[in-house]
Amino acid sequence: MIQAPLVARLCIAASASFLAAAAFAAPQYGGSKGGATAPPMTDGDGKGKVKDDKGKDDRGAAPMSEAKYYEKLDKEDREALQANVGWVIPKPPATLNWFGGEAMARSDFQGKVTVIRSVGGKSSPRVALEKVKKALPEGVVLVGLHTPEQADRADNIFAKDPPCLVAVDASGEWCDALGVWKRPVNIVIDKTGAVRFAGLSEDGLKAKLPELLAEETDESVEAKEKPAAPGAAATKPAEDVKWPEFLAPVDSASDMRGKTIPGFTVASWITPRPDASGRLVAIDFWATWCGPCRAAIPHVNELNDKYGKDMLFVGISDEKDSAFTAGLKKQKLKPADFRYSLALDPAGTLKNKFFGVKGIPHMAIFSPDGIVRWQGHPMSLQESDIEKMIAANRANAKPVATKGARGWAASGAGQKSR
Repeated sequence: MIQAPLVARLCIAASASFLAAAAFAAPQYGGSKGGATAPPMTDGDGKGKVKDDKGKDDRGAAPMSEAKYYEKLDKEDREALQANVGWVIPKPPATLNWFGGEAMARSDFQGKVTVIRSVGGKSSPRVALEKVKKALPEGVVLVGLHTPEQADRADNIFAKDPPCLVAVDASGEWCDALGVWKRPVNIVIDKTGAVRFAGLSEDGLKAKLPELLAEETDESVEAKEKPAAPGAAATKPAEDVKWPEFLAPVDSASDMRGKTIPGFTVASWITPRPDASGRLVAIDFWATWCGPCRAAIPHVNELNDKYGKDMLFVGISDEKDSAFTAGLKKQKLKPADFRYSLALDPAGTLKNKFFGVKGIPHMAIFSPDGIVRWQGHPMSLQESDIEKMIAANRANAKPVATKGARGWAASGAGQKSR
């Protein structure tokens, strides 16, 4: 991010064309007179040492008076968080599991001030979020972000009456995009949908949030996308990858092929919560009382056995827990009869509100980017269809993170839950 001291120096030595390019690449802040303030750039001990005699370091960081508003983080954690300041919030991936409300898209962050609080590990995430919520001024939205650490317990913690909207990121994809690592941090999103502050302390929230709430924004101003890091390896655009097209009519549901799901949301998991990162996801909408649904179980088991490494199979019933348990008993079924994941969603979040399913069983397959690739009766899903989708997904896969690098992807987040 280019700040005033650096720009002043550039103006002396740079040409007009260079300045125009720099201005185009600068992060956007809507409605702020002074723009966002970066935390003082310190050395690794977090003591806030400045580099010159004017209260600012040689990279144009904020004066030392701002240090009290930020948590003490090590250099790597701080730089990962600061990389997003001034740019539009990274897109929430479809693999997030949301509790306490509908999944949020980028556009849902606009027009409001939002605090994203990361939680995870051995501490109590519910208590942490309740504490932050009490400290926030009226009008600020709180969103919890559970990291992959201890994510398998999050379903039980947030299944009933979560203190706020919570996104469980078992794969760590959104955490990595936001720069969130193991230490709990606060990330503040302004009314334009841009990351305004990252790593604020409790005192920082109290000082900065009222200012953001008072800002007036121009609806025509949109936060800008963060440019790729200089020297970053180019990746093949998704549109260059040939995904197979399936033209058979979709029965008993809306045809959502080619559209993006709003989020992979269930109310609770019957089996251990799986990790969908990098894999295609096949959702089988079914119920214990449905004869054709039960008849498809062996077929889905066989597909899971053969393709489970590349495709996550999940059976989702909209029955309540008591009805589901009674239904299994009546049909002489038990969870061990299913070699794929099982979940409950009585609200029918995806089944009714997105796919408009009128008859079950109905299966839908989406890729890691959340785009629906296939729909139909699970018995009509052929191995040749699966193999085509797997080939396309592998061709479009993101590069594997460097071993030993910081981040959840590099640490193999979620692998143990598969």
